[in-house]
Amino acid sequence: MKDLKLYLDKLLADSEHCITISKSTLNDKKREVFEMLAATYRKLASDIETVMATNAILDEERDKRLIGLLGTDDNAADSITEITKLLGQKPEKPTPPEK
Repeated sequence: MKDLKLYLDKLLADSEHCITISKSTLNDKKREVFEMLAATYRKLASDIETVMATNAILDEERDKRLIGLLGTDDNAADSITEITKLLGQKPEKPTPPEK
């Protein structure tokens, strides 16, 4: 998530830089190009914000589910299997305790 935040910040900074250039240039074509580039950067930043918001919701749902699984007094092996499924990993086969 930190990588996305850094990328978002860079896109927004680049957009502002393009706007500054477009305002300072005397050439109409350059102005148009930099305005379009700034709009593209803003659109990409908006898309990244949407992805970040979606990931935050999914992370919250996963965390609630994990807390629910950890809070039960059911079979510990079943809870571990459910948690590993939720995290997208293959669960290890439980080994019987040694006697």
